[in-house]
Amino acid sequence: MIEGLHAIVGSEGVLACEPAYCLGRRTPATVVAPQSEEEVAALVKYAAKARFPFVIGGGGTALSMLEPPAEAWWLLSTRRLKGVVDYAPEDLVLTVRAGTTLAEAQQLLSQHRQYLPWNVPLPEQATIGGIVSGNRSGSWRYRHGTPRDRLLQVRAVRGDGVAFRSGAKVVKSVAGYDIHRLLCGAWGTLSVLTEITLKVAPLPPVFEVVGWFSTWDVLEPTLAHLMGAPLQPDGMTVLAFAGESLTAYGAVAHESQAIAPSGTGITPRASLIQASATGVLTPPPPVVYEEATQTFPEPETEAALQTEPATSRPFVLIEFSGRPEGVRWQIEWLRSQGYPAEPVEPAMLKSLQNALAPRTHRFMLQLLMRPNEVAEAMVQWSRPGVSMLAHAGSGVLYLWGESVEPIPFLTERLRHTAFRWRVLNWAEDARADLPPIPLSEGERRLMQALKQAFDPAGVLPRIV
Repeated sequence: MIEGLHAIVGSEGVLACEPAYCLGRRTPATVVAPQSEEEVAALVKYAAKARFPFVIGGGGTALSMLEPPAEAWWLLSTRRLKGVVDYAPEDLVLTVRAGTTLAEAQQLLSQHRQYLPWNVPLPEQATIGGIVSGNRSGSWRYRHGTPRDRLLQVRAVRGDGVAFRSGAKVVKSVAGYDIHRLLCGAWGTLSVLTEITLKVAPLPPVFEVVGWFSTWDVLEPTLAHLMGAPLQPDGMTVLAFAGESLTAYGAVAHESQAIAPSGTGITPRASLIQASATGVLTPPPPVVYEEATQTFPEPETEAALQTEPATSRPFVLIEFSGRPEGVRWQIEWLRSQGYPAEPVEPAMLKSLQNALAPRTHRFMLQLLMRPNEVAEAMVQWSRPGVSMLAHAGSGVLYLWGESVEPIPFLTERLRHTAFRWRVLNWAEDARADLPPIPLSEGERRLMQALKQAFDPAGVLPRIV
């Protein structure tokens, strides 16, 4: 069967197996990289006929959440499905092949002062197909939404080798069912994306990021106040790390710098926040912060653990973009409310962004909740060895660590939580203990029907 796959793509389409293409300790029998949609269709049709299961990989940045087939399997890499198919800057519409990386797309768009408002981990490796397949957008989801909101059209190949198109290259379309949005977030379990059309955005003149250390007792009212404030941030993030300080991710800057997304070609600018803002609203009593320290003392008892998170103090990070005067006004408004908003180093921001790459950790969970539940959830899910990062404005909380010791605690929490959750990475020897993803009977039947319609031979992967 492997020889048949190799014959379709030729010797140039047979790649070496990299660590990023392994699922836990499971290694694919071969890695095959088609160069066209026709080759993709031929590969999938051959695999369906032979009942030879496979996994789809782009940069391999988030494959760890997929469950490898029990039998031998192979990997279809989109690495050679690269390049721009069509780009209309005047219409803000871009069509690329699925294996194009986010950094490559941003570099092209920046030449026309445009960009994709996504700040996902490892943008130099993450592909557009993988980002759309996982519906991943990063902290900028708070202002700009998810890839599903920018998706206009896709071309894809079903699990039986049939190629199809869904959507249209216009914002307002009545071209049938929104199958393309169904595939956005399916993680490659229903089809192989080959070509993607997106609505891009004008590139703001300025990117600025500020942050400060808070305390757990004031975090909830702080977030509530910020989300009701007259601000328009790109993202609002809360960080808390176990057993390490923020200096591991880059220190907080002493001088202001504007920060642009990777690949846009924008150079950090000088300080934008030296002038005083005008028109500041009458503030409520300011939140008073103690002098910032980086870690709590470790709890000594289980009772203490339940009331005091076993992590560093929370660090609130807010990202802004737009015209210089607008960004400056918003930062000065924060300071007028008593928030010690200090500029953040670009190195720290990039490290925090890349920390959310699942494959770089022993375990990683994603919890979905209402934004007003974030502060309490971070306290309740805290445990020695668990680091946390919340996209607070969007209600998305990530938990990760480098040791298996917290896994039994997290597994037990998952059995009783009311939050929606997703495993992004998990130690292989502990996966059997994971509870099933809570689905209603109707949801389960719908998913099974979709899987049967798109993948009748069962050769595409399943989610853990």
